[in-house]
Amino acid sequence: MFLKGSMKQSPVNQIGSPTKSITRRQRECLQYIADGRTARNIAYRLGISERMVRFHLEGARFRLGASSTTQAVYLATKAGLID
Repeated sequence: MFLKGSMKQSPVNQIGSPTKSITRRQRECLQYIADGRTARNIAYRLGISERMVRFHLEGARFRLGASSTTQAVYLATKAGLID
């Protein structure tokens, strides 16, 4: 997509191309998901509600440009954000 009157491209967030870093809490939730834990277990370990776990995972998906949590885990692993 070109900006009107210039040849510069606008920053378009395409799926799979992260444009922002993720927060510490988003990173923790993704790491626990990658380790095979459930939202309920993550909530218990972090002392937050399951809804907050889902909120952090949703934020991570958005920031990483992922369409699913599985894809977010893959992208975060590939980018070296989680192990």
